[in-house]
Amino acid sequence: MKRRAARSPSGGSARPRPRGRSDAESHLKILHTVAETVSRTLDVDDVLRTALEALTHVTGHEIASLHLLAPDGKTLQLRGERGMSARLREVNECLPLGEGLIGRVAATGRALQSRNVVRHPHVFAPAKAVVRLDQIRGFISVPIHSRGRVLGTLSLGRQTPERFGAREVELLEATAHQIGLALDNARLYSETVRQLDELRRAQAQLIHAEKLSAVGELASGVAHEINNPLTTILGQAHLLLSDSEVTPLVGDRLRIVAEEASRAARIVQNLLLFARQYTPERRPCSLADQARRVLELKGYQLLQDTIRVVTEFAPAPYVLGDDNQLQQVLLNLVQNAHQAMAKQMRERVLTVRVWPNGQNVCLEVRDTGPGIPDEIMPRIFDPFFTTKPPGEGSGLGLSVSYGIVTQLGGRLRAENRAEGGATFILEMPAGDAGS
Repeated sequence: MKRRAARSPSGGSARPRPRGRSDAESHLKILHTVAETVSRTLDVDDVLRTALEALTHVTGHEIASLHLLAPDGKTLQLRGERGMSARLREVNECLPLGEGLIGRVAATGRALQSRNVVRHPHVFAPAKAVVRLDQIRGFISVPIHSRGRVLGTLSLGRQTPERFGAREVELLEATAHQIGLALDNARLYSETVRQLDELRRAQAQLIHAEKLSAVGELASGVAHEINNPLTTILGQAHLLLSDSEVTPLVGDRLRIVAEEASRAARIVQNLLLFARQYTPERRPCSLADQARRVLELKGYQLLQDTIRVVTEFAPAPYVLGDDNQLQQVLLNLVQNAHQAMAKQMRERVLTVRVWPNGQNVCLEVRDTGPGIPDEIMPRIFDPFFTTKPPGEGSGLGLSVSYGIVTQLGGRLRAENRAEGGATFILEMPAGDAGS
């Protein structure tokens, strides 16, 4: 006997709605949308926005939130939401890791579901009143994983008490997985870009180093050539000064010529010492003497920028180090202080001090510049880190200086002065001989 199909009120056959298949197709469509976004962009915010917009269409009335672990590793920051009231958004802006339902999911790495979230024993206390006012009942939160680490959480809430079905849970977990992939891709891309940037800077620095080497060789040759006429000028000035027929007025002028020729000879000698290639050797040397040589090298430039130089060299022991390496360190410190003050309108004073400190000898280079911003201070000695415009700094001067001082058994640190400006303090172990 054949059964007759049931009739609908309109007269047509009433067919059961294939809900399971429809839901599956809807969920697959959502996953496809999120996966497509992940594949075409490295913009994490774009992925998060797409994922949340897709999820809120699962049943049409869900509240969705996405939290990511903050850099401090102790809190969760709200990075996206859909359907939240202003008061609910406010209490979810920053959640402590391990506290509340979302905080526990992030801490344990395990999903959590509740049919009546306001009565859950672990609901976040500050959010309980808001959850009750917004009449949120059903709730589910899943962790966002990447390479074995929990990066955040993805959560859904609804105003009805029915549980989220197995397909909805699978969809939420799959979406969280896609978000984890997007975060990891963005991190890897960012790291790759950073490494490529460092390689470019390193290549540029090597090219610059080759140029400096060529300039150093040229300067060395020129310095040798300058030494010859300087020696002649100095010798002739002394011969004339020894002549009894030279009048006092001419004698005064000759003494000025001799003094200036001697000063020029010292500058040339310092340039030769700084430019020469050799194997570093540790031997007793005076920090004060190295500072004097560097200040003579920089003297003209400092004078041009109206920078007043103040020196305070207390008697101090020798340190064991390499003259040339220490000159390189001090030149970098003086150069940085010079550049920091060059564009300042207020008085420009460069202070260089040397003093004994127990078993160590300290040298300070102090300026009256703008100081070092707090956010930059922790990176001041990092390789390739510079705040100078392109072409004005390689980001290696302080890093190289820090390496040289550390290798010699000393310490180099930077501080900001309360009255303004920055100070760099070099501390070296004292040698056996005294200065």
